[in-house]
Amino acid sequence: MDYNSEAELEALSHVARDASAPREDSAITPAASPSPSAMDDGHPGDVVPTKPSSNLSTLREEEFMAANTVLSPKLEEEGHGYFHWEIDNWMALPERAVSQTFTVAGHDWDILLFPRGNQASETVSLYIECKPKEVKDDKEAGSGGPDEWHSCALFTLAVSNVDDPEVFKVNSASHRFTAEETDWGFTRFSDIRHLLTPADEDTPALIANRRVRISAYVRVVKDPLGVLWHNFHNYNSRKHTGYVGLRNQGATCYMNSLLQSLYFTNEFRNAVYQIPTEADDPKKSVALALQRVFHSLQVSNDAVDTTELTKSFGWDSLESFMQHDVQEFNRVLQDNLETKMKGTVVDGAVAKLFEGKMKSYIRCVNVDYESSRVENYYDISLNVKGCNTLRDSFANYCEVETLNGENKYQAEGFGLQDAKKGVIFESFPPVLQLQLKRFEYDFRRDAMVKINDRHEFPPTIDLGEFLSDDADRSQSWNYVLHGVLVHSGDLHGGHYFGLLRPNLEEKWYRFDDDRVVPICASEVFEEFYGGDFGPPQPHQHQPLGTTARDRPRPASKRFTNAYMLVYIREALRDSVLCPGDAPIPQHLLQRIQDEKDEVARKQREKLELASTLIVKVVGDDNFEQHQGFDLCYFDQRQPASNALFCERMPRAMTLAKFKATYADYIGRSVDDFRLWSMVGRVNKTIRCDAPLVAESLSMTLMQLKENKSGKWPELRLYCEMRSDDVPDDFDAKIPSELSLVHMRFYDPSRQQVTGVGHTYVHANQTVRDLMPRLREAAVLSPDTPITVFEEVKPLLIDLMDPSSTFRKAEIATGDIICFQVSLEAEQQGNYRLPTVADYFDDMHHRVCVRFVPVPARSDVDNFSNGNGDDAADDGTAGTETLSPVLHVSSKSLYDDVSYWLAEQLGMRDPLKLRFYNVAPTGQQRSAVRRTPTTTLGDMLSNSLYSQPPFNSLGVPEYTVMYERLEVDILQIESMRGIRVTYVGKSMKDELQLEVLVPKAGPAQKLIEATYSKVENALRSVTQRNGDGAPPKAFNLRLYTVASHRVDRVLDGSERMSELGNPGVSDIVAEYQSPESNLDVIPPAAAAAAAAQEDDGSRMDTDDVVVFEKSCTEIEVFHFYRELNHAHSVPFLFKVYPGELWPATWARLERKLGLGEKELKNLGVVYGAQGVQELRRCRVIQDGEGGASPGSGQGTPSVTPPPPQARQPSAEDVEVDDGTPSDREMTTAVDNNSTLCLWDVIQQTRVEEQQRLRMMEDDPNGLAQMPAMGPPAGFLGLHHIDRSSRHRGAHHERAIRILN
Repeated sequence: MDYNSEAELEALSHVARDASAPREDSAITPAASPSPSAMDDGHPGDVVPTKPSSNLSTLREEEFMAANTVLSPKLEEEGHGYFHWEIDNWMALPERAVSQTFTVAGHDWDILLFPRGNQASETVSLYIECKPKEVKDDKEAGSGGPDEWHSCALFTLAVSNVDDPEVFKVNSASHRFTAEETDWGFTRFSDIRHLLTPADEDTPALIANRRVRISAYVRVVKDPLGVLWHNFHNYNSRKHTGYVGLRNQGATCYMNSLLQSLYFTNEFRNAVYQIPTEADDPKKSVALALQRVFHSLQVSNDAVDTTELTKSFGWDSLESFMQHDVQEFNRVLQDNLETKMKGTVVDGAVAKLFEGKMKSYIRCVNVDYESSRVENYYDISLNVKGCNTLRDSFANYCEVETLNGENKYQAEGFGLQDAKKGVIFESFPPVLQLQLKRFEYDFRRDAMVKINDRHEFPPTIDLGEFLSDDADRSQSWNYVLHGVLVHSGDLHGGHYFGLLRPNLEEKWYRFDDDRVVPICASEVFEEFYGGDFGPPQPHQHQPLGTTARDRPRPASKRFTNAYMLVYIREALRDSVLCPGDAPIPQHLLQRIQDEKDEVARKQREKLELASTLIVKVVGDDNFEQHQGFDLCYFDQRQPASNALFCERMPRAMTLAKFKATYADYIGRSVDDFRLWSMVGRVNKTIRCDAPLVAESLSMTLMQLKENKSGKWPELRLYCEMRSDDVPDDFDAKIPSELSLVHMRFYDPSRQQVTGVGHTYVHANQTVRDLMPRLREAAVLSPDTPITVFEEVKPLLIDLMDPSSTFRKAEIATGDIICFQVSLEAEQQGNYRLPTVADYFDDMHHRVCVRFVPVPARSDVDNFSNGNGDDAADDGTAGTETLSPVLHVSSKSLYDDVSYWLAEQLGMRDPLKLRFYNVAPTGQQRSAVRRTPTTTLGDMLSNSLYSQPPFNSLGVPEYTVMYERLEVDILQIESMRGIRVTYVGKSMKDELQLEVLVPKAGPAQKLIEATYSKVENALRSVTQRNGDGAPPKAFNLRLYTVASHRVDRVLDGSERMSELGNPGVSDIVAEYQSPESNLDVIPPAAAAAAAAQEDDGSRMDTDDVVVFEKSCTEIEVFHFYRELNHAHSVPFLFKVYPGELWPATWARLERKLGLGEKELKNLGVVYGAQGVQELRRCRVIQDGEGGASPGSGQGTPSVTPPPPQARQPSAEDVEVDDGTPSDREMTTAVDNNSTLCLWDVIQQTRVEEQQRLRMMEDDPNGLAQMPAMGPPAGFLGLHHIDRSSRHRGAHHERAIRILN
């Protein structure tokens, strides 16, 4: 035992004892640290009543500790002790008082007391402090040094009366004491008034006569795993466990747990490393991305990022926040790797590790016959519900079903036989992945639910009993648990983590995303079985030191349980786990090293950018060639042919050193030039400011930039070469009366300006005095009249008065004077840009525009109608490939641009061009409206967020789309565009046409324009097919469509205003062959003719004409489930008298143009005109291509009696269920081989007439209605999903959700 010295006992009047005998408990389970905020404040203790039933005393230490400092059975004590601190004068205590040090289990402790509160007034704050353990050597300190010590302890702090120790106030807590948190306790241990005031007249106050006793009871707990009550702040997984985790991208915890499981399957890791990926892109190659993840898990000290891996799957950031199924993800990953491994040295490695074989069989009982099929599997899905253990799940999987009675098996050659049906395993793979079916569909709830039932899995399991008799049993089929993937949560959300045993040792670790924590085996095999928590226990009996997981809870389901188990065959465990790290391929190491070098290079560049700056220098040669404003452009507008000096220089370089560097660059001496600073003026021009003379040579470039070019990202300078115009003292500042001006000459015949040097002017000189110098610079004769301008800013060019002085003209250093040969008024008309002002205005608005044709759309025709001159020009209308480029001012008028483009395209009429704005992304915008004031600038896209690129000449580039028109643009305003859907001989031959028609007038104009459009479309098709023959004659029928139903047929007499504003597919033009009415006998006529031939007679041409005229037309449209859910393009279909349904269906097949699969699933119903409810329709054909089963009654060839009625089922049109009392029965005809649609129409009309007569109670109503005539009703086509047929309505929705 450890005791304090007698001197210490006398100094503080205390009693301390230490009982350090350890308890022999089982291994502990690491738990999370309590919340600091909760533990810091604590819960106020209770003052013991006058006569406490327990008669506890703070001086009966062992009894007191047993009642208040209770150790959880899962924890093991290292030692315990207690300490009493008696205070004789409470009022004399300082703000912070510390007790004497006492020792418990080799750790030094003391009590911290704040008698007037620690940042909490009128309270007493009480803490216990663990002092750092002295480290004698580095070995004892560990790799972390002296700051890595910790001590886990349960402690109780009590304040009691000195004379009556049975009157006390107590609080208890547990904590992990570290160098960061050396003290822990209760900021609000008690109010001061409660300590000074007696509870009643028979009970003394805790502080009586200024005396009080403070006691500390400490149990030090063993921490074999090193993470007991750890708060995981600054936790290093690699340092504590030797492993690292994977970062969670949002909802990728399921992937992280599976990847860790695969990573520690070393044989699989070796196979992944051997996949050849030298030429792969890590953003597209799953194998390479997985190699990089495994490499990082092997060598990295921090958690590994998986973003590159998920991007190789083709996932975006959103999918990283969507939780996927672990089993599905595992299968997709393995399939991808197997594909990548084919033909390599690791071909078949995945199958070797994870593939097993199972046999499904049906074995007859009484005869020697068996039908079986052997299948491969990579994982096994086992039931949890109804199975208590893993063995029960396997037994359930292999359960044998007996086929007898009505369920006998039809054995080939033996007839119906009693049989046994089941599944048996032929082999199990070395790595067995078991998916526990925790998620199932609950038919009663009509929803997916999670199964949280208890399901026990053993550390080892022998699966030999589930193998077939023919299986290889040369080695044991005993399997050892390698990993458990756990799901915590419910169906709608949760978290995955993995419990893994990385090697052959018995150590388990919890891989929870980026954190790896050691755990004990008891936690693996008990905590995650699922099932119910234990019954609730009273709060006062809960032992201290338990965590939220350890403490008893009310009886409820555990939502954290095993979801996937990984077992390894014990006989192959050594080879599968392969002790030691797998060798990393050299190409992967080289790639990673190259990437590190690239990162280092970019870091150096970043540092270089921070220590250097860009210096740009403009010289007289740049000014001479510059065609814009100012001396030059310092941005991307500066042409590459006139590039400035632009280099990155050290910020600390002096101007003198830079001047020497620049002298070497231009090949001159430093005495031949001087540098000027540039300044940005208020009018947004950049001009010379002042020469950088001797006193500036010692300044650094960074100082110059901050002083002269602070608002620019670079230092801008001007180089002035020594000349005769320069003052004598070249290295001194210029006098204030002198100003440096640059001279520029403009030639209107060439539309160019030329910089002709610079000169110095005196403030009192006049402009006329400078003119001889200007003529000399431009090499003009002395008597040439010139006009002088000042370039104030791009759109402000001032004419200078020759008699004005430069002072009056406000000419200062840096100004630019531009001049030209004077032109008379009549001479100016000979030039496009006669004056300097005109030139700079043009340069300011000059743009480079590329005209590209409007891209052809697959659903819209781009054919000219052939009536204009465009088709005769080049025959490329609609397939334009020319992209002319125009350099011109954006102020150019619309007509000027269209005339220029028409000339480039070889068009005679420029008004048949229409222009479109183009977005910065390249997408077509709205058409540009032509007005007398419309300019090219109105055609250009302007964005506040992006600037146009500049070409090599420094001119901004734009794109404008153009379109050839059938009519000139002047007629566009008086016409309207209508989109017409053209359908050919079959409905699959569909084309969208844009037709221009007058806004006012008859619909005949629309019909004629549509004919022209269709003719051009057909001609283009024949040309593409290599057939130069003109299209055959054809007829069109136009009808309007509303909500995908035929509205009315157009005969040309309708007004365009009556058609409203049609949208897509609101007007349909249907192709009709002109021979269809006379030259070709319809199928019904052919059938009738064949019948007459049997009678010895024949049908002549007149009979065909009569037969054709006697037919009727019905509407055919597509719908989904209900008639009001129509879709696609409807059409009109002819029905002939006497034509049987097979012949009608054959014509309908050809018209639809659908494939065999679609036709097989096509349901057909017939409804009378005006019927809007599916239950009132007749089922003509179900989704099998035949008639629906009915009453068994045939259909007469003429007018049949009403057939037996029935309600359509889900097999017919999949309508919602309803009771017969609520629904009107639907009539179906059973034998479609004898069905005649004409007769059905007739019969339906009779029934509708009867129904109307009954509704109106009109006995003459039937006689007043015609026996036959339009409209004749409709056929509804419903595409049935065969995968959902033959299912009960109760199960249909459930199965759809599962799928």
